[in-house]
Amino acid sequence: MANGCIMTGVAQPPDDQQWQQPPAPQPFTMPSPAPAEDPGPPAGTAPGPAYGAYQAYPGSAYGTPRDPHGTPRDGTPGYPVPGYGTGGRPARDPALAEWWQRLLARLVDDVILVVLTSPVWITGLLPLFRRIQRLADQYPDLSQPAAAQAFNDSVSQLMAGMVGTFLLIGAGIGVISFGYDWLQHGLWGQTIGKRVMGTAVVTADTRSPVSGHAACGRAAVYALVPVVPSVGGLFALVNESWLLWDPRRQCLHDKAAGTVVVKKSALAPGGPQPGNGGPQPNRSV
Repeated sequence: MANGCIMTGVAQPPDDQQWQQPPAPQPFTMPSPAPAEDPGPPAGTAPGPAYGAYQAYPGSAYGTPRDPHGTPRDGTPGYPVPGYGTGGRPARDPALAEWWQRLLARLVDDVILVVLTSPVWITGLLPLFRRIQRLADQYPDLSQPAAAQAFNDSVSQLMAGMVGTFLLIGAGIGVISFGYDWLQHGLWGQTIGKRVMGTAVVTADTRSPVSGHAACGRAAVYALVPVVPSVGGLFALVNESWLLWDPRRQCLHDKAAGTVVVKKSALAPGGPQPGNGGPQPNRSV
């Protein structure tokens, strides 16, 4: 013992320092290797599209930007982009005659045909009217049940005997209508009604004047088929109504002849006019 202190052999910390607990041991982990750098595309190659991006199939017309003429901007061939109107339907040619123009033109022609065919139907129906008048004179008092029954039976027998006359009248009217359409469309591409409404009949593919053969077939389907008993009237109704939903506003007689009805103002100025013997398209190719 020295200086009144007992030496025990253990060093004591100074009074101005406090003892601190050592930190807890941490678990050992293996260090991860450093990530390798992306070498990138080889030198001289163009960068491709990002992974997952939409790519158009080579040569496909879909998904590729186009110029106004329908050619893809990347140079790949494709089909022109069709024009569409409202509702996703193909846009109709503005040169085609409107349905109401065709209707009014036909009404004008029908009035003219009534006058032209008047000798036929007057000659055929006048004897019928005279017989009915004689029956009316024979049974003046139709208020009596017996007289009314006898009059009705006589008229029914008379009408049954006139079936052949009605068919002949219809055939005569059909032939005159056929000649009316055929001659005017073959010579000028217009009937009187179409002249009034400013429309004309031309070929559907080249918009050139119709030939006499095409005008003949067109007039036959329009005027002669409806004369057929039983089915002729139904065909005439469907034929005239077809243009309401047809994309080229064609009736069935137009489709049979390969024609369309256009506005006269839409025809090229100075070009071949119907019936003037203008140049015809070369169909030998």
